[in-house]
Amino acid sequence: MRIVLGLVSVLFGALSLIAAAAALKQNKRGLSHTAMAVGSLLLLTAVVLNILKLSIDWAPALAGCAFICCAAIYNGVKSGSFHLLHHCIRIALSAALVAGFILF
Repeated sequence: MRIVLGLVSVLFGALSLIAAAAALKQNKRGLSHTAMAVGSLLLLTAVVLNILKLSIDWAPALAGCAFICCAAIYNGVKSGSFHLLHHCIRIALSAALVAGFILF
């Protein structure tokens, strides 16, 4: 189960980091894109801490998922293309990941 948690977390963090990097590359220097990149790095840090079996791995996972979700919601509202289902799925995935870090 730890392997599945790690793989899904790496995918979610890496995809969020790619999205933030693409926005930053297009000279969209907003705080929300930076927040998404920071959240992605925090989530990837949580994966490393989980691999090292350190019990504090849930804290950067929680912070990283919060940064990613808040930045995505802000970007959706700001761009005028807010899709509620997309953000609900992202929040549910984030909650499941954080619960996984707490339990495993």
